[in-house]
Amino acid sequence: MNPRLIAVMIFVLVTVALVPLVLRLRKGAKPQPVALTTMDLGEGRAIRMTVEPNSQGTLSLHYHITVNDEPKIDHAFFGTLPRTSPPPGFVLHSDIDGGLVGVAQASAPNRIVILHDFENGRSWPRRTVTYKDNDPNHLYPYYEDEDTILSRGDAIFSQLAEANPDQSLELLRTMGMRPLTLPGAQTTTSDDP
Repeated sequence: MNPRLIAVMIFVLVTVALVPLVLRLRKGAKPQPVALTTMDLGEGRAIRMTVEPNSQGTLSLHYHITVNDEPKIDHAFFGTLPRTSPPPGFVLHSDIDGGLVGVAQASAPNRIVILHDFENGRSWPRRTVTYKDNDPNHLYPYYEDEDTILSRGDAIFSQLAEANPDQSLELLRTMGMRPLTLPGAQTTTSDDP
């Protein structure tokens, strides 16, 4: 083979391999999620909350469900906080056997932001993603619509509220960026002027 051709091929291969790496390093590698807390629910069940910066200049909060250290739900988005916010604390609400749980932020302990039913795997506000392998023109995933997500949340929440009649629990129903309550912040509802 021609030595010039070999040199050109090596140059192209090195360029194709190194340029994306250099660009990623210049932009800064994507930060790994930082663990906030893990709630041990007994019987090998746990909920772990993580936080990471996002492109909107806020912190994205995610939850992860495990049973006997096996992931059941991984990296499900549940809210945002300003980057200057202190790390939030969380409180747990559950039914009698702990199979149905709701998580609230400690600064708003009756306002549920995560629901999970360990009996049947239903979770909220996790957005289910599906792909259509038989559609060659479809390159992106299909996401559940918000009405489906909200109706699942309402169904799970009604079970949790029924199991905790002595508490005035409410469900944070907003979707999208879902800002969470900050300590000392006033909360408003759609009924407020």
